[in-house]
Amino acid sequence: MKAFVCKTGALVLLVSLLFATEAYCVSSKTYYRQGNSLFIKKKYDRAIEKYRKAIQVNSHVADYHYKLAEAYRLKELEDKAVGCYKDAIEIDARYYAAYAGLGEIYFQMGQCKEAVSHYRQAIRVCPTASKDHFFLGRICEIQKDTDGAIREYERAIKINSGYFEALSNLAMRYADKEEFRKAVRYYVEARKIRPYDEDIVVGLGIAYTRLRAFNEAQDIFNTALRINLFNRDTRFYLGKAYYGMGNLDQAIRQTERALEIEPNNPETHFTLGLYYAKKGWADLAVAEYREAQLLDPNYIMNAVQKIEERTEQP
Repeated sequence: MKAFVCKTGALVLLVSLLFATEAYCVSSKTYYRQGNSLFIKKKYDRAIEKYRKAIQVNSHVADYHYKLAEAYRLKELEDKAVGCYKDAIEIDARYYAAYAGLGEIYFQMGQCKEAVSHYRQAIRVCPTASKDHFFLGRICEIQKDTDGAIREYERAIKINSGYFEALSNLAMRYADKEEFRKAVRYYVEARKIRPYDEDIVVGLGIAYTRLRAFNEAQDIFNTALRINLFNRDTRFYLGKAYYGMGNLDQAIRQTERALEIEPNNPETHFTLGLYYAKKGWADLAVAEYREAQLLDPNYIMNAVQKIEERTEQP
């Protein structure tokens, strides 16, 4: 009889422990789900309370720490967010999103070395994530490493060919290097995604102008004018395209409009002076050269030097 009582007592204790364990798990998950519901509704303070309760019940779930970090980040409590991301990684060393979150938060804080380290770790864990390469490219730009930026953006679009921001930045960096054929290639790809993005359309027009593809440039700038009539670069480079096509009157007209939009640009004054001189309007040309000189005493000398360098190129 005593043996039966002992066995029954042990069974009751075992069942009680099982129910307690189940309650423990359900409780932490319940708090977590409640936190997620509040997070979606952007009620971050209340979401933080729920996530913290979930962690109090069960601190060994990486997801709980990660979501708490995300809520802290959106509340701009960066130090707390960093700690929670690290807690998630301590539980699960392959928690990709936590590495990426740390990279992003360090990037926003201007701590590029730490950001690079964590983006590299994110890539190691998940090589197919294009976003990490994109942000590494952004960091390279900050560090004035154009070639490094191009390399990372190209890696990003190799993973995701439709990554608009990577395509856009890649086009602009090739334009900075005056590799305009490559710039055109990526501007065209970016335009397939956002046909009427002003920066992309104008950038493509400028690249065509620099390649002396004046008819293509004119077509693109006409599209740019439909997007925004008051973009100085659109008017200025459309003037250059017209000049390249032999239409000096239209070149002057568009450059004058560029000057109306941005009166204090020495490049516009100097270029308009060149067009006036071509037209035989010497007094007007001299007036524009003087304006360029007043705005930037070194501009004319530097501009003439660049023109000579381009003339000498084969």
